[in-house]
Amino acid sequence: MDFQTSILGRMNGFLYRCRADENYTMLEMTNGIERIFGYPVDEIVGNRTRTFTSIMYEEDVPLMDEVVGRALEKRADWTMEYRIRHAMGHLIWVTETGGGLWDEKGELLYLEGSIINIESLYQRIDEQTADMRVTASKTNEILQSLRYLKLLAVNAGIEAARAGTAGSGFAVLAAEMRTLANSSEEAARAISDAQRKAQG
Repeated sequence: MDFQTSILGRMNGFLYRCRADENYTMLEMTNGIERIFGYPVDEIVGNRTRTFTSIMYEEDVPLMDEVVGRALEKRADWTMEYRIRHAMGHLIWVTETGGGLWDEKGELLYLEGSIINIESLYQRIDEQTADMRVTASKTNEILQSLRYLKLLAVNAGIEAARAGTAGSGFAVLAAEMRTLANSSEEAARAISDAQRKAQG
């Protein structure tokens, strides 16, 4: 196995060369399209069985057209994220980096670039977001418990006052309960505020 074949075999995506037409008609593709997305190369090259845009998530195609069009006007490369529908039906997030190739007369010959599977990155983000939601829920539970603790402290103070000298020890305990509840509530609110900022 040569160097290029070895590297391409490890790539979590594929390289392509295509026409700048409405279907982005593929001229060449590496076999990562089948290994990662389930489509044989010969089904997509030349639009033999399906077009490249037909395996994209339909709502992302207009974005692709806009990003590529702006980049070509400036003769610049583009990088964008969108979704490809796997042959089994599920969607996979990808990032594409591409650019145009022009001849000596300034005529656009074709587009070329790489498309990489980044679905695992999105899954990690979803997992982290879910963890944050769980933590936020737990923080709210803590705040509710602290409010109850403060209420108990108030009631304990009232009972201590009624008991007079005999309730002096109870009064100290009530004061400590209030101090603990207040400091803990401040910490819990700080955590809750930080989570909201992170989510926003």
